[in-house]
Amino acid sequence: MSDEMLTFSRSKVIGVERRDKNTFLAHGALDDNIYSMEINIEVKLPNFEITSIEGIMKRVSTEGCEKAIPKLQEAVGMKIKEDEFTRKVKRIIGRGGCTHFANLILECCDSIVQTAIYGDWKKLKEKMSKDEFLKERMDSISLLKNSCMVYSEK
Repeated sequence: MSDEMLTFSRSKVIGVERRDKNTFLAHGALDDNIYSMEINIEVKLPNFEITSIEGIMKRVSTEGCEKAIPKLQEAVGMKIKEDEFTRKVKRIIGRGGCTHFANLILECCDSIVQTAIYGDWKKLKEKMSKDEFLKERMDSISLLKNSCMVYSEK
């Protein structure tokens, strides 16, 4: 192995807070040797609709990268659980703007869904079984039904 080994490091951090019963805010950050960027994305239940998004690029590879920030607004109104959500984000935000922003959006949205599902499990696990909890979640968040094998009707 050569003494001149190439190194690359990337980290992504996603945090989600529940603003109220139906509103979630995710903060996503990506940092690597080339890029550093952050987004804040707000999603409202019951439709998991993106209601606001803002981004900032702290470190970029070209001057043109910052032109991707206004493109983020095209995600407002999208619903996380709609058909083709991932494809639309990759096409509209990724290809049309910045693939790193698109990936952060997808990871933030996935984290929001997980928080919506499991956020109350810690305080409710004394009162009900995990199966009862998941059934209650599936009934209260209808978009989950049949979205994966855990939430299948079987």
